[in-house]
Amino acid sequence: MSNKHDANVRKSTLVNFQIGLVASLLFTYLMFEVYTTDPAVYNPKIEESVPQEEFVWNQVFEVYKEPEAKPIAEKRSEPVVNPDDFKVIDDKDKIAEAEDEFKNDPPAEVSTPVNTSDIDDVPEAEEPVDFPFNVVEFVPVFPGCEKLATNEEKASCFSQKVKRIVSKKFNAGLGEELGLKGLQRIYVQFEVYKDGTIQNIQARGTHPMLEKEAKRVVSKFPKMTPGKQRDKNVTVKYQLPIVFKVVD
Repeated sequence: MSNKHDANVRKSTLVNFQIGLVASLLFTYLMFEVYTTDPAVYNPKIEESVPQEEFVWNQVFEVYKEPEAKPIAEKRSEPVVNPDDFKVIDDKDKIAEAEDEFKNDPPAEVSTPVNTSDIDDVPEAEEPVDFPFNVVEFVPVFPGCEKLATNEEKASCFSQKVKRIVSKKFNAGLGEELGLKGLQRIYVQFEVYKDGTIQNIQARGTHPMLEKEAKRVVSKFPKMTPGKQRDKNVTVKYQLPIVFKVVD
């Protein structure tokens, strides 16, 4: 009797387990259906809140045209020369043509001789009348600079002697007497003539009296050894700036 009772208990337990398992699976399936379903619900408020944009076409329609095909240059092949198409030339004619082509005849003699008196004489190029100080071959020599060896040394000695005389002889107080102020510049140009004398003195400054004073000082320069170009005495131009400051 007890064995039969135990068998019934085991059987009911197994049945209850199977029923619980089926119930759990069914519940799980229902839950998946509930949470995964997304029903489409119409909400008129959402549709009204979305602004409606009007699309306007302001451009001009263009009809597409296919590009025209460029003509392809035809490549023409040179005609094939038929080897049987040739012209027979006599050997003697060919040699005669070669002799005529390479014939070297002397030029024909001129019957009338050229008269040399008919040819115009080409005038000789005239040398410049004067030369700038920095271009002339040999510069003028200021008295006291004769013993120097090179032309460069004599040119430097010339400039130093001229500046020394101007600084001693020029009346710088003339600027203050004329009521001038500040820095005064006078540009002087003179010529050491081909006989060594000082000529053609020109001056340009801030006042006519300063120009006159500059000319007076330059005219006091002594006679010099003239400059030379190609072993000939020539006139040489020299430019001299005179600068001084009027002190208040």
